Amino acid sequence: MMQQLDQIQQSIKDLQNQIIDVKTQSAVLKDIVQHATDNVNGMKDTVNELRSTMQQNLASTNSKFDSLNSQVQALSESLDEAKARLAKLGDQMTQTQTILQTIPANGQPQNPNPNAPPGAANPPAASVPDANTLYNSGMSYFNGGQWPLAVQAFQDYLKYYGDSDRASNAQFYIGECYYSQQKYPEAIDEYNKCIERYPSGNKLPAAQLKKGYALIENSEKSAGLRELRSLVQRYPSSHEAELARQKLNP
Repeated sequence: MMQQLDQIQQSIKDLQNQIIDVKTQSAVLKDIVQHATDNVNGMKDTVNELRSTMQQNLASTNSKFDSLNSQVQALSESLDEAKARLAKLGDQMTQTQTILQTIPANGQPQNPNPNAPPGAANPPAASVPDANTLYNSGMSYFNGGQWPLAVQAFQDYLKYYGDSDRASNAQFYIGECYYSQQKYPEAIDEYNKCIERYPSGNKLPAAQLKKGYALIENSEKSAGLRELRSLVQRYPSSHEAELARQKLNP
């Protein structure tokens, strides 16, 4: 009996030691789990910060891309305008040569109004700015980032040449000037004028795209997204539609 009691006591001691070991291991395991949890939480915070930073960088990159895209379009149009202007200058030189050939040998020009009394002066013609000068001035100011001067030049162009082929372009770039200055309500108004007044102009897709962008920047996200979806439906094959899809499906 005494031997059995000794064995039982020894078994109890062994069991107590095992319990102590289990408690110790549990404490160590708990510390490991807590440490791992802290690491996971830290990683989550880091991932969230990285995500926020990437979103901010993406928004900034998109804004810079929009501005760069507008400037590239403006430069392309400036080149086209320069080519047209050179062609016009060539025609003017040809006309000047023709006029010089018709001047009499005595060098006196013919009186354009033979019925007028001698010495009578011709009435001065109304001074209307040249269309190319106004438009090219606006493009030059726009490319140089001189937004108020560009707006004034394009407005003057529309005042005198509101029915010309480039009127829709001038109206569009007024909106671009305000957009570049982050004056989004004014930009939206000008893009609307481009869309409504020049329904056959070549700036309709671009005006609708930038109107959608301006609405989103002006905290009118739902309206802006509707505008972009409308653009995709109206001009599905255009470059502007592709940019709208990228905005709708980031």
